[in-house]
Amino acid sequence: MGKLIKFLFIVGMAAVLAGGGSYAAAYFAQGKIVGVDDPIGARTVKLYVQGFDSLPGKPRVWVFRYAGGKVNGVRSATIIVTLSGKVLVTRPADLQDRIEHWRDSQQSAD
Repeated sequence: MGKLIKFLFIVGMAAVLAGGGSYAAAYFAQGKIVGVDDPIGARTVKLYVQGFDSLPGKPRVWVFRYAGGKVNGVRSATIIVTLSGKVLVTRPADLQDRIEHWRDSQQSAD
């Protein structure tokens, strides 16, 4: 019985580490687009383990949604990232360009 509990504990720890690593990879991937100051608002994160229906092949993904930010023309945004940390989709499609343009305008105003 003790071996079974030890085995289950090790499997559980491996799952936690894999999940944490996957979240970290996805978080840093979306962070390359958004940056540290979150100019596109408050963030919510959801893991779609069963697959994301809106994408072909229903891949397992992390979905980062933002609402109410400072960037002009972006009321809400969505960044969809694979479990390994590859950005699949951003909505709006030119989100990174809009954020960079907003940052440039903020720096020139200073």
